[in-house]
Amino acid sequence: MATAPPAKPSLVPSFLALIVVLFFGYLLYSDLNPSRTEHTITPPIDIFEPPLTILTDESDEPDELGSTVVEQEAKLFVENLSPKTDQPVIVNENNDQFVRSDSVIALPNLEQRSTTIQALLADNDLADDTVIILNFSSEERSQTTLSKLSDNIEDHTETITIISAEGERLTAPLVDLLSRKDLDQNALITLILNKQHSVKTRFADIADIEISPSQSLIATINHSIQELSIQDMLSATTQTNDLYYLHRVTDRDVQGLWGIIQAGLIDKFRQGLRLEGVSRNKDLIQAVIPSDADEKLPSGLSSFLGKILATKVDTSYSYDLKSHGVNFDIDLVHPGQQLILIKFTPDELKEIYQFFSEKRNQGTETFAITG
Repeated sequence: MATAPPAKPSLVPSFLALIVVLFFGYLLYSDLNPSRTEHTITPPIDIFEPPLTILTDESDEPDELGSTVVEQEAKLFVENLSPKTDQPVIVNENNDQFVRSDSVIALPNLEQRSTTIQALLADNDLADDTVIILNFSSEERSQTTLSKLSDNIEDHTETITIISAEGERLTAPLVDLLSRKDLDQNALITLILNKQHSVKTRFADIADIEISPSQSLIATINHSIQELSIQDMLSATTQTNDLYYLHRVTDRDVQGLWGIIQAGLIDKFRQGLRLEGVSRNKDLIQAVIPSDADEKLPSGLSSFLGKILATKVDTSYSYDLKSHGVNFDIDLVHPGQQLILIKFTPDELKEIYQFFSEKRNQGTETFAITG
């Protein structure tokens, strides 16, 4: 048998290898010789290297801008605390006011009665033009479920009144009602809300008010208005720029003069004043005074507000509405008969505003005074 001749080696692999070598050689050569064109620019461009900026912690540096803003706010606040007016400033038991030394105040002669419309109509001593404020409450009912109340009332400790699906009237904190096994949280119940109403009217018109003649209410009857000048009340001892905080004593003033002054400052400064253009995106200027800012501090130091209150208690005036005399005995304060006058200079009020604005959100020890 004849033997087959051996196969001849193929040149194809060698040819392909050569092509690959030439291709990579071309790539390497093109990287070594860039194809971009370089231009010479006259005049040459200087490359600017910015100076190194070192960032520092500014928390320890005084905020001069912030202090200036607070100072401007304090000035505006005091200037507008008692706007100048030619009209008498009304001061009643629910409307304390800051007034100027040249102000004239109007003091309503108020009487409060627990009564009814029917009883008021039977009073022959009331004139048709007598102004009466009627304060009363009413019930508002709506259908809901305990489950919905759980979602809608954020404070579950709030006391509510409901009529259960079985017709039982229940008054208890919501959390207690939610925990009761005998109450279906998805059953339909009636929620009862107590609404407070205040209606100002004249005696001639009370019969037209749409409430039951036997509805229990509190009537505040204005028998007359007494106008008094601050200068006359204080025997012309006032200074031009002085401001006076006026408070008509009520049976709620159980903490005496200290409590009256403290509550007055806290309420007025926290309520603030709305003034246009105070600063960008701000039209309310206020200073929040914490309710415990007058307490003696754990360190034993006196508080800033406590020192002010102690001074004002010793220098306050009490005007007797019946005898028309000034009383300097702070222990003789009678509800309905006394008008308390506490004098402040503009600088004192500005200092209070700035102090509590700058101490905002800080600990109680920052309210201390060392001098």
